Amino acid sequence: MELGTFLHNPIFVDELTSLNEVSERLNQEEHDYVFIKSGENIFAVKSFNLLSAKQAPDEKTLEQLVSGPPLNIIPLLDLTSRALDVLSETVTLVYGEDGLKYIMREDFLLFITSTGTNSDIAWMRSLFASISRGLMIVDLNYAVVNSNAEALKVLRVPKASLPDLRMDELLGLDSFQQVYNTQSSLLNQFITTSSTQAAILVDFVPLVMYQKVTGFALILKDLPSVEKVAMELDFVKQLNIDLTAVLSSIYDEIIIVDAHGKLLRVSNHYISSQWNTPPGTLIGQSLLKLKTVNKYIQKIIGEVQKKKQKVSLQGDTESPRLYVGNPVLHDSGRLERIVIASRDLTEMAHLQRELEQTRKLTESYRKELEQLRERVTKVHGVVPLYTSPLMHNVMKEAERVAQFSATVLLSGESGVGKEIVANSIHSLGERRDQPLIKINCAAIPESLLESELFGYERGAFSGANQQGKKGLIVKAHKGCLFLDEISELPHITQGKLLRAIQEREVYPIGATVPVKFDIQIIAATNRPLAELVSQGKFREDLFYRINVFPIEIPALRDRKEDIALLANHFLAKFNQIYQRQLRLSNGAIELLEGYSFPGNVRELQNLIQRIAIKNDSDVIDAMTVERILMQRDTAAVKQLTKFTQVIPLEQAFSEVEEELVTMAMKQHKSTTKAAKALGVSQATVSRKYRKIVNKLKQ
Repeated sequence: MELGTFLHNPIFVDELTSLNEVSERLNQEEHDYVFIKSGENIFAVKSFNLLSAKQAPDEKTLEQLVSGPPLNIIPLLDLTSRALDVLSETVTLVYGEDGLKYIMREDFLLFITSTGTNSDIAWMRSLFASISRGLMIVDLNYAVVNSNAEALKVLRVPKASLPDLRMDELLGLDSFQQVYNTQSSLLNQFITTSSTQAAILVDFVPLVMYQKVTGFALILKDLPSVEKVAMELDFVKQLNIDLTAVLSSIYDEIIIVDAHGKLLRVSNHYISSQWNTPPGTLIGQSLLKLKTVNKYIQKIIGEVQKKKQKVSLQGDTESPRLYVGNPVLHDSGRLERIVIASRDLTEMAHLQRELEQTRKLTESYRKELEQLRERVTKVHGVVPLYTSPLMHNVMKEAERVAQFSATVLLSGESGVGKEIVANSIHSLGERRDQPLIKINCAAIPESLLESELFGYERGAFSGANQQGKKGLIVKAHKGCLFLDEISELPHITQGKLLRAIQEREVYPIGATVPVKFDIQIIAATNRPLAELVSQGKFREDLFYRINVFPIEIPALRDRKEDIALLANHFLAKFNQIYQRQLRLSNGAIELLEGYSFPGNVRELQNLIQRIAIKNDSDVIDAMTVERILMQRDTAAVKQLTKFTQVIPLEQAFSEVEEELVTMAMKQHKSTTKAAKALGVSQATVSRKYRKIVNKLKQ
């Protein structure tokens, strides 16, 4: 077999070599090594190591890839006589008439075993057996002439079966026939052996003598090791993808340079105002040598190179940016990379201005509230406690209408504080020194409602007071009349009230002369009067008569900012009543703010009173609040039904989640224990359970 069969043209690479060109050539030809020139020396680098390093996030220089001594260069004519020198190295450079070539150690062994005499190869058999790859010589009858131990290991066959082994049966006949007919090598053939089902890669090399194939040399590679290499390469590629994704998701501009300032990587997001051209177009260039690069970036590179530690710089007023340079050091302390993060502070400055405006607005709210409280307190009134913008707007409207004595319609859910707002309107108006008469239209029996409202004359009906009675409307003369739950007025009484409001006079029962009055009417309802009008349950003309200045009071769940303030106010009140020193923990406040409070402020007050009575320690923790809230919600939580038909998976997952959370809460009675049973955090269980409770209440 001719020596030229085993000689290969080397692939030389340098810093400017295109990775795509190298990859393309390696795909077309099998080269385990590529070569690097450094002065008069030549070094070998594994092809896989080069490709991995070129694609890795922290790309290494070619000098850093070199790990062994320079290669020997042996004249072609001296190759056989210097066999020991060749066998001592994995790869050897060979110089002949055709220029510089290289030969692999196993290829040289094949050459020797296929052409040398018995005396030439006797001393080499032990070396042949020690090669790390599987090597096998097969004759034209496909019987094994020679083999090393690694080949038997790759094929998973015992040494005793070697004399009877037929390689055409084990590896298939087609590859042997193709190599025989073409006298060309067939490389990287994936084969699953017929007997052992071993997955291997096989190189078929023809052994040619006098232009005739005299046998075959097989180079066997165990596929698991090949798969491991491929997996390592895939891991590097995936790591590169992950790094790119991370850089793309970071708000700051991130650039990576090597120890000399050469740009290696840049994030997709960059600050366009500090680059004349997109930084991605500058990869491979030294940022220290480019005049167009921002001076602060060049300065921070220089500082990190000098100090080898983290450096921060602040831009000037024209460039409100923050620059942070972090060094990446080798174990030996050598600087390898510099990671530079740049943050544009323009938006941060804008946010600071907005924050300052918000603080000023909050301070304005606080001052207005204090002034409002002061004015109301002077006439022994009560003003709602709040910090939310929604309630601030409500109180601004209340203060406005109080100056004009116009009829007011307060609407909102039960317990939101309509009566307190009515008190505030009375206290803030010109009628504050006159009475505020309150009537709950739902609390007075229908048979007595008319006499209570309008009054009656002496002897007007049997059982009546002999002196007669002044009606509540007349008692409110010069002051305010608060008609709570006006939607509950009987239809007949609605008509009489409408006339009284229109004429500003009433006829007491049994009277023939009307009684004049001057009042401001404040009506309140927790039901939608417009809908009641459309249903015929409330007089339309009365609705328009009282709906002069409507004020909608938001539910407590829509102004969660007020919950902590109200809770602490009620707790202070009950501390004084019950002679206690209780306080709410931050966790307890968070749970209260996460609750929907369908009963609004009234429910919150009742809840705080119950906690004040039941809590043993001075600190009310989240567990105590949670336990009491669970007791209130037990009646609302029901077991979810099982599936009775096919539904979308997303809906199914949601329903199963609700069922499991509900089951865990019923069983463990605590979100902490339920969270442990479900394998999630306590906050997750608490949030999801609140959601389930609110859903079932709707």
